[in-house]
Amino acid sequence: MSVYSNPTQSSFGFNQEPVVNVNTLDPNSPELFKQNIIVAQQEVLHLQALAMQALSGIQNAYRPGFSPESTTHAIQELKRALDNVVQMLRKTGVGALPLIPAPMQAGVPRVAQSEDELLVGAEQAVKELYATLQRKQESAAVVSSLLGAPEHTIRK
Repeated sequence: MSVYSNPTQSSFGFNQEPVVNVNTLDPNSPELFKQNIIVAQQEVLHLQALAMQALSGIQNAYRPGFSPESTTHAIQELKRALDNVVQMLRKTGVGALPLIPAPMQAGVPRVAQSEDELLVGAEQAVKELYATLQRKQESAAVVSSLLGAPEHTIRK
């Protein structure tokens, strides 16, 4: 259960059992935050399932038995669920944290990346983005120089 969800209703399709009473907890309590993390992880799994459904509809669009209406509905449902999850992550404060993916095998503990590993990954992503931007700017400079070059005079 989270601050975002109603204890009597299911949250985004998942039935949540009330573990703690929201009315008696401080909004900044660790117990409530832990519950919000659990709800966020469940919602991410739900988003993955919706994304797989939409992807399947897109990949099988030209096969018999698949209707474009069902694919359109799946994409719209995915967009709504994504908006709801984004709002929930913002309201609960869980969105500021990285979500640890579930282990691929049962019985294998989840291992969170250390801060140094996250920093290295972020630095690498920034370097790749910078290199991509630099290549685009260089290409744009070449194109603009070609477009701005005076035309050669025609020989008679």
